[in-house]
Amino acid sequence: MQMNTIPPAKPYAPVDASRNAADGIREQLSRLDRNVAEVARGENASSFAVGGRDRALVEQTEIVRATRANARSLEVANQVLGTIIDIKV
Repeated sequence: MQMNTIPPAKPYAPVDASRNAADGIREQLSRLDRNVAEVARGENASSFAVGGRDRALVEQTEIVRATRANARSLEVANQVLGTIIDIKV
C-alpha cells in the first residue's frame, strides 16, 4: 500500500506569496483607475450600456474586497517569513 505524502514546501514560498499579493494589489489599483475614468466619462453615456458607469461603480466593491484579500495575504506571508527568519537565527 502506497501512502500519499505531502510534498515539502518550497523554501521561498513566503517570498512568492508576497510577490503574488503585491501583483494582485497592483492589478486591483489598475482596475480602480480604469473604473474611475469610466465613471468620470460616463456622465454622457447610457447608464445601462455594457461597461457603463453603473457597472464601474458596482465593481468597486469587488475591487475593495480583492485588495483587502491581497493585503491580508501579504501580511500573512510577511509573518511566515519573519517566523522562518526567527527559527533560522
